[in-house]
Amino acid sequence: MRTDMMRMGTKGQRAALMGALLAVVLGGTGCGDECVDSIDCRDKGAVPAGQAWACVEELCTQVVVDIEEDDAGTDAGTGTDAGTETDAGTETDGGTGTDAGTDGGTVACAPLPREQVLGTLQLQTGFSVAESADLSPEVVAVVSTPGPTYSLFAVRQTATGRDVFSLGTWPELALGDTAIDTVIAPADRANPTATFASYFLAHDGTRLLAGYTKSGFPAPGSVAVVDPSKRDATTYLDAPDNYSAAGTTDAFFVNGSGLERLSGSLGVYALVTSGKPFVKFKVVDFPAQVGASGVTAIAQNGIGVFGYAAADTYVNVAHAVSSAKLGEALASGTPVVLTNEPKVDVGSDFNAAASFGNGVAVARGAYGATGFGVTDVSRFSLTPGLGGGQPVNVGSREAVLNTADACTAVELLSSLGADLLVGVKDVNGRRLVRIQQGQ
Repeated sequence: MRTDMMRMGTKGQRAALMGALLAVVLGGTGCGDECVDSIDCRDKGAVPAGQAWACVEELCTQVVVDIEEDDAGTDAGTGTDAGTETDAGTETDGGTGTDAGTDGGTVACAPLPREQVLGTLQLQTGFSVAESADLSPEVVAVVSTPGPTYSLFAVRQTATGRDVFSLGTWPELALGDTAIDTVIAPADRANPTATFASYFLAHDGTRLLAGYTKSGFPAPGSVAVVDPSKRDATTYLDAPDNYSAAGTTDAFFVNGSGLERLSGSLGVYALVTSGKPFVKFKVVDFPAQVGASGVTAIAQNGIGVFGYAAADTYVNVAHAVSSAKLGEALASGTPVVLTNEPKVDVGSDFNAAASFGNGVAVARGAYGATGFGVTDVSRFSLTPGLGGGQPVNVGSREAVLNTADACTAVELLSSLGADLLVGVKDVNGRRLVRIQQGQ
């Protein structure tokens, strides 16, 4: 089910976790540098309307962004951000994709024609838009129950909190007044600002899984198993490098370097939740040399898509693993060798993945550019091999949404039954858009 969201940390850790969407800030370098780009400033909290966090001379700074139309219908900003020159293609809009220009001429997004739901995103043939719903700017990950009535939950990140909330029933969404529980384990609650929410939320049919990391390499971290029907009954487990996760019935799959006392190299670790104490297995082995962990998604037909960032380039790669092989790994305790499984030929870097029916959707684009560098959202069909033991058949890339400019940003991917949820943001606000297969 973000949703598989990936983000990075500060300058000294960018080489370790370069490959991903949505921004887990992993901490400092010991050299005094606070940031490399605006993604590193996400944990600084909310800013006033019309402003955003920017990385200016390696310090997180609030700057004016072009998110409103002035009386003349032109860029509401100055084009120079008060002389800081922070709009020169350096993500000064805090990932909103609303500035997108250079000092030679900022693109004025406000006057551009846009569709109310998709903004300037372009829907491709073979897909259609259903409902949309407003989304709080503090929500960094969402997940839905299996349906047919879809209850949604969210991770809300503020300067001092990383908490799980109810969002209500689709499409009538509203952030709950009270958190179900905090993602932060008791040992870290005295200093919550030292924790950085991982940009995922998974569901196993009953429970929710969210996580966070702290500064370090490998990055210390923890995951919280939350029962939404039982407040303050959360189980916390050590999970270093937890970067993405996905859920299926009575199990979670965590992309990282360990789970509780089961630790080792980067890979995918399973948490079986059908009984207590929870049972933990390593189910997928990555190559010996990788740059960082990567995406995790489980399609509706049970096929898993798991990935990592390549050691030399930090470009994300992913492979598809059949449900039969995942089951065998759980039963035998012998992990699947990921590179022996079919590769998902994305054709570029990508920085998020989510289930989309019997397939997977990815947000393509390099990490760290304006609007998270997303050039398009694409889908790959996933078909089980004959007899269940044969490799998965991975279909060709199908473009779902293309970006025409940087004025509408893609901020997250998640799932709603067989459909895809895309988090977008532009001058009309932040919202979740439901995309379906077929016209």
